[in-house]
Amino acid sequence: MIAVHACIAALSLAWFAGDAILGLIVAPRLFVLAGEQGVGSAFAGLVFGDVLARWVVMAGLLCVIPTAVLLSVIAGRRLKQIGAKAAALPLIAIVLVLAAHSMTATTVEMGRQTAQELRENPDPARMERFRGEFHARSRLVMGFEMLTAIALAIGAVMAAHRTAGFSPRRDLNAG
Repeated sequence: MIAVHACIAALSLAWFAGDAILGLIVAPRLFVLAGEQGVGSAFAGLVFGDVLARWVVMAGLLCVIPTAVLLSVIAGRRLKQIGAKAAALPLIAIVLVLAAHSMTATTVEMGRQTAQELRENPDPARMERFRGEFHARSRLVMGFEMLTAIALAIGAVMAAHRTAGFSPRRDLNAG
């Protein structure tokens, strides 16, 4: 079971790292470069939107789905061995992980569709409103996704630690 918890922690950290790198490093740098090159923030937004859409698919396939499967293994084992109450936490984690990623995927897809519509039918007022609203919404959704990923990683590490039989009190008293 320790290996399952370690895998969940690793997958959650990879998911978190990908989101963090895109949101905290790639996006700001892309917008700075677009300004320096004179192509404008609209172009940078389109490029970042495409990158983000690809990441959402990759994160779902490589991190989110495997994490949900591993959590279901834990839930199933707990249900069989201990009972329904013991399976509740991993089941809640599955719902949270899938909900967080679904919200992100939906937000990114809606943004991609709106950007495509604005490319085909430019409307400066709608474009400006879209930029502000979409940026605020996507930051909120990605923040929730990152919080979910890091909380899951911390929970998995704590569960692995507990499964291994370590107790903070016992370990302190042993020395």
